[in-house]
Order: sequence, then C-alpha cells, then structure tokens
Amino acid sequence: MIVTVANTKGGVGKSTIATNLAVEASRDGKRVLLVDADVQGSSIAWRSLRQTDDIQAMANTSDTIHKDVASFGPSFDLVIIDAGGRDSKPFRSAVLACDRLLIPIMPSQYDVWGANDTLEVLRMARTVKDIKAFFALNQVVPNTKISREAIELIDQLKDEVSLLRTVLHARVVYKNIDSGKGVTEVEPGGKGAGEFRSLYQEFIVNGAAGGEPPDRLDG
Repeated sequence: MIVTVANTKGGVGKSTIATNLAVEASRDGKRVLLVDADVQGSSIAWRSLRQTDDIQAMANTSDTIHKDVASFGPSFDLVIIDAGGRDSKPFRSAVLACDRLLIPIMPSQYDVWGANDTLEVLRMARTVKDIKAFFALNQVVPNTKISREAIELIDQLKDEVSLLRTVLHARVVYKNIDSGKGVTEVEPGGKGAGEFRSLYQEFIVNGAAGGEPPDRLDG
C-alpha cells in the first residue's frame, strides 16, 4: 500500500505524522519505505538520526514519483510519502501515487479554507484513480471553540474527504525529533503515544472505517 501525507499549506505537521506512521508500521512488523518528497528534507533528516535500520528512506522530489514508487511495491508492505507544502508537479505526482491520502489540518477556519488547493489536486488525481482521502486534526488545543467550529467546517467536505475520529493534540513530545524516534518510543506510556497508536490503527490498519466524527477534544 502507498499512502501520502500531504497538504499544500505548510506547518501542519506533515513530516511529524509521516515519520511517526513509519515508526508504527515498522513496530507492526511491516517493511516500510519513507519517501521524502519535500525539498526541505525533514523526513530524511529525521531518518539520518535514527539509530536502527528498520525504516528505509529516500528523497524524491521529481514529478515522476507516482511512476517511481510503483516499482517498489514488491519490496515493501507500506510506502509513506511525505509531500511538500506547496502545489507543484512533484506534489501532484505524490498525491497521484497513493492509494490513501492523509491531509493533516490544524483546527482553524483559515486552515480549512487553505485546504482547498489540496482538494483541487485530489480531484484531478481522482479522475485517474480511486484515492481514499482523510483529514487528520493536528495540534489541537483542548476544549476550544475554534476546534469545534473547524470540525463543523470540515464536516461540510465529508463527501470528498472524511475526518478521522482520532485527534492529535498539541504536545511537546511531538517535537522531540532529535533522536530519530517516534512518539511511542520517546514516551511509550504518554497520551501522545496513545493517540498516535489510535491514528495508526484507524488510518493504516482499519482504513478509517466508520467515519464517525471526533469525540475527544479534551486532550
């Protein structure tokens, strides 16, 4: 399976989510390839710090990502593409490459509006292939009106993109990347680890079946 983590808006946590998905998939016994399709190279930099060889990684910022990763299928159980934060030919190629798209989004009206460019790319890609797409609320501050208003706006897009039930809150642990570890390795018993295990289970293992709205905004 090929999944792409993408949003044309920067600063929404794409690399953090992509690298943590790679960690969880590896811990789940999957052969994982992490493809950094962003010229900033955050995922590759993270992988260079990781002391184990359980996750293979490569950089690919070309406009032929969809063709390149297709040839990797037999060698890996899961290919995770971390797509760059602007609309470009490589970005469109990264979306076209995937079977399942995850769009991290922060809980604000501006961020919901800013997702329109990503949706346009998704619509074009869907003229070529069937792509399941999901929003993941990220960096949520507990019990805020703005988060609930954002969910209401996102719900209006549910015919095109479903919203994952799992919510990722604003936690310091997600910023501890200097060891090349995932959140479940840094603080295995922490709340961040628990919610990311839930996201992995919902998005990767279960294919986000159910489609129920988030019910945990309290952190």
